[in-house]
Amino acid sequence: MKKIIHYFTTGLKSIPEISLYIIKYLISGSITILSIIPKYFIIGFKYVTEKKDPNNPNQDVLGFKLIPSIIISLSILTYLLCIFILTRWYVQNERNKRFTSTLTDDILAVEESMKITDEYNDLTKEVKTETKEEGNKKVNTNYINVNLDYYISKNKETVAWIQVNNTNINYPVTQHDDNNYYLNYDFYNRKTDIGWIFADYRDNFNTFNNNTIIYGHNIINRTMFGQLPFLLRKGWFNSPNSHYIKLSTKTTNTIWQIFSVYKIKPTTDYLQSNFNSIETYQEFLNTIKSRSEQKFDVSLDYTDKIITLSTCDDTGTKRVVIHAKLINIEDKK
Repeated sequence: MKKIIHYFTTGLKSIPEISLYIIKYLISGSITILSIIPKYFIIGFKYVTEKKDPNNPNQDVLGFKLIPSIIISLSILTYLLCIFILTRWYVQNERNKRFTSTLTDDILAVEESMKITDEYNDLTKEVKTETKEEGNKKVNTNYINVNLDYYISKNKETVAWIQVNNTNINYPVTQHDDNNYYLNYDFYNRKTDIGWIFADYRDNFNTFNNNTIIYGHNIINRTMFGQLPFLLRKGWFNSPNSHYIKLSTKTTNTIWQIFSVYKIKPTTDYLQSNFNSIETYQEFLNTIKSRSEQKFDVSLDYTDKIITLSTCDDTGTKRVVIHAKLINIEDKK
């Protein structure tokens, strides 16, 4: 017993010492890296620019140093390029964080509604409000009601506001006449690798398609759709409040209940927007529901409208896809 106590106390005492060693070597390693690279750049530059040896009249300085000259030039160029890319990435992310932190200031108070909407004239049935309870827990299925006029004044292509429960996804949605523009431009139409949250050019936010599609980059700092991969985690699934997406447009506020989450190799089969028949739409719904990595207790048939969120996974080699069906809708006054 004494040995156990001895080893335990010795281990506790060593924790601060080990931590200090880690910090020490981390700092010294960083300083070494930052100092040694410029040092060898300077040495290489001196070597390349060294004058011809007067004691060796046959020395071909240009031929002898051609390859080292190319190597040192490429090294310097690569080093400067890396600094530029990292600096640009940092500035864009800081700009994006400052902007998105102010976006929610204009969201109006969230209100719960029990209205029943008019019946759609296409494949979609009447969407009724539903009171959701999981055991004794109340589930957050309140509408969000966003006045889009301000955002439209900043970007006339603003078509909606999206919010995904239990994530930081809380942005205005834009829509261009193609699906490429907002991969490389932000809300203020500034060129950036971060892009923006944008709707498929085929989407209709007045009546909604059978499948309304919204895209966004998976950003390393977890902005844009960077938190969508979290929806694949068991912890997210176990929280009933997580299963809802809210959308506010110029004319309606809507709530969508998630029924499928999955990761898939790049494909476009889940990006079909409208369907020519009940049979093809029902087959489509069955396919995307069967792909889900979690089993949702959500009924689904051809009379439902759905929304699809699409982004890359953290490796960039697959797609993370979220599907939800429209369960509540209210007209804006």
